Amino acid sequence: MDADVKTQLAFHVLGRNPAGAKPAGSVGRLRPALLAAFRDLATLRHDYPLVLVRDAAPGEAVQTLTSIVNAILQKVAPRGAAGERKRRQVLRLERAIRERAAQGGSLSAVWDDAAVTLAAQADAGFAESVAAARAALAVDGDLVDCTAETPVRIVRHVWRLVQEQKLAGLVDRVEKLVLKLTDVLMADHVRSEAGRAPDALAAAVGPGFSQLFDFGAMSELLGSVSAAGPVSKRRRRRIEEVLAVLEAQPLLTALRARDRAAEERALADLVFGDCATALKAWRERRPALVSLVKAIAIAELEIEGRYSEAEHDGFFAAFNEASLGASDLALGPDMLVCIEDVGALRRAEVLELLSAGVPVKVLVLTNDLLGDPVTEPGGPTLSGTRLATMATGLDDVFVLQSTVASLGRCGARIARGLAYAGPALVSVYTGAASVDDGMPTYLRAAAAMQARVFPSFTYDPSAGVGLAARWDVADNPQPDQVWSVHPFACEDAAHLRITTDLAFTAADVIVADPRHAGLFSLVASEHWSDTMVPVDVWLREPPTAAGAVPYVPVVDDGDRLYRAVASEPVIAAARRCREAWHRLQELGDIHNSWAERRSEAERLAREEAAREAAELAAEEAGESAAPAPAPAPAKAKAAAKEAAKPEVPAAAEPATPSGEAFIETPRCTSCNACLQVNARLFQYDGNKQAVIADASAGTYRQLVEAAESCPVGIIHPGEPRNPNEPDLDELRGRAKPFR
Repeated sequence: MDADVKTQLAFHVLGRNPAGAKPAGSVGRLRPALLAAFRDLATLRHDYPLVLVRDAAPGEAVQTLTSIVNAILQKVAPRGAAGERKRRQVLRLERAIRERAAQGGSLSAVWDDAAVTLAAQADAGFAESVAAARAALAVDGDLVDCTAETPVRIVRHVWRLVQEQKLAGLVDRVEKLVLKLTDVLMADHVRSEAGRAPDALAAAVGPGFSQLFDFGAMSELLGSVSAAGPVSKRRRRRIEEVLAVLEAQPLLTALRARDRAAEERALADLVFGDCATALKAWRERRPALVSLVKAIAIAELEIEGRYSEAEHDGFFAAFNEASLGASDLALGPDMLVCIEDVGALRRAEVLELLSAGVPVKVLVLTNDLLGDPVTEPGGPTLSGTRLATMATGLDDVFVLQSTVASLGRCGARIARGLAYAGPALVSVYTGAASVDDGMPTYLRAAAAMQARVFPSFTYDPSAGVGLAARWDVADNPQPDQVWSVHPFACEDAAHLRITTDLAFTAADVIVADPRHAGLFSLVASEHWSDTMVPVDVWLREPPTAAGAVPYVPVVDDGDRLYRAVASEPVIAAARRCREAWHRLQELGDIHNSWAERRSEAERLAREEAAREAAELAAEEAGESAAPAPAPAPAKAKAAAKEAAKPEVPAAAEPATPSGEAFIETPRCTSCNACLQVNARLFQYDGNKQAVIADASAGTYRQLVEAAESCPVGIIHPGEPRNPNEPDLDELRGRAKPFR
């Protein structure tokens, strides 16, 4: 074993750099090799900035600048040279807006400012192209760049729209109740002696027609007509108390009066910065909610004439906070709590609040996923990755986990969670840097999702009774894979281009954090050896070769490529991330081990049945081919006859069901393996299970390759459609196990 290999192995096992080794922090800031190309995000069309759209439906309130510009280009940039020219000009404007995003402001204002600046040096036609695009701009709102504060701005924006939408129905309901109860009291006044007095009748008619009537005679006439008795004092007092409650709700009053300033103040009173204050505020609010629920119920009974004092007085007198049901709790506005995950005690507070039966939505911001080695030595703890999965154990809590980098694609799910009739948790990794690592917030957050350190998922109890309906992990990159895999290109010392595919693992995220530089040892290209194994391969199947060590490809600020040998704590952390991701995949019905076990059992049962059928066919064939029995001959004669017996033919193989290719669709696990072979030959049906969509769209070789790659063995290639296809004898042999 040479000296380099010994040095690398010693570091991996012991975690200490021998003399002469190169620590990871010795060359400055490092980043994973796959992120080397992403130095200036302003030049890339990515998900930021976002636009917080004003006066939109909650599910459409968060849009990316990229999607807005794409929609505009579809309208104003026709195909052809003229359209391409206009497209380039609008994309130039988009880049200028992206460069100004950090300054904030409304999209329309930043758009106009960027257009004026660019027009001064633009070529002919720029102003016309930009004007056409500006006319097609259908939305406006605040521009939001990717920062650690972005999740709070997004969630508060969507939460306000959800509360307005939720309370609009309650406001309409309360307004109708107030109007009808007021009519009851007015009608009672009209029937009373005071209401029939001449002066009251004259005031009711108005001055325009007062000379046409004798109100004294009218008063006497109305007094002589029998009418229903007046409202009892107890009923009047009850109705007046109900009206007082309905008209004393600050938020409802502001919404009824269309008073935006009062509405903002009332909503601001429902936003909290810690769990204890929110829980205290809820306990103080509960009596008011009890009064509102009682007032609405009494009002509806009074208006319908169904209120019975004997039956209902006792019920409403005993109605208290313990009487509130789920529909009652959902009647009023929800509280919003925005906090940071600062440790185990904070996470315990969040779980306690979510399980307390409080109408609350909680936004938890995670700034540190790996843990600080100063306070938590021994390697990455990954303590910041656990809260959301713990919350799903509460069953009735809506849970959304994502990173700030992907919030632009989560707007509809955020709105669904904030509108959920129950407690909800939105857990977001902010991408905040604990130390300067040279990476933008967006890139740091996106890397955490790509590496399965902080994967995205949604758990929605209202989506159905089964886990298949409630869980969704599809927002992750390459969700059917263990790690996301991406192409990578570089040049060697001889300036020859090298291309390969690299898996992005949890070790890539750890190596980019300068706090954990001591967990890696850098190896320059001249010291690379065949005993060095990528981390994903090491985790999949640890090599047995002497001197083997796992590594992560990294680059420094000068884009020089190194291999960073990972110590055992890094491998342990990456393994935990992989196992946690496997559990999420199963919950999201990807590579479900139970389904795969059943499929394997069914496959073995089919093979056993086929074997038994073949044996039975062989026995039957042997019996039919045997000669009729004869008297026992002499030994010599028997031997001659035995030698002269015809050879028993071999048992015929069971016939294939058909010459056509087919798939056992109900057993499909939606693994995508066949679609990766040929997406026109194979497609998913409405249940996301594979079918042969067009047998003529592919070759027999592709059918055989798909059958071999299918993890549950449900693809049957049948017979070739094209007798002239190359290598048919070989392909028929490969297809034989799947007939």
